[in-house]
Amino acid sequence: MSKKPYETQDVPIKPIAIGALIFVIIVAMTIYLLYEYTERVIDSSIHENKLSKRSEKIIDLQKSENDALNSYKVIDKEKQIYQIPIDRSKELLLNEKSQ
Repeated sequence: MSKKPYETQDVPIKPIAIGALIFVIIVAMTIYLLYEYTERVIDSSIHENKLSKRSEKIIDLQKSENDALNSYKVIDKEKQIYQIPIDRSKELLLNEKSQ
């Protein structure tokens, strides 16, 4: 048999198809994993950003709560109702209970 100047056999389709399928699966998994990673990073950075900012309303509320818990104030002078700091009220209650 003489040598022909061209190929006489077909390309093996089965190994090429399997290789292409494996390649497509690997690329799809890589894209999915990169997407999940970026979503987590973005969510984490947004969460940290929101936690780092303090609302003016929260700051004002904390200030008013601290003032209410740690200051003296006359609530009703006729009925002799006064506001005292919470630490002082605890001391008075403990002293009252111990007597």
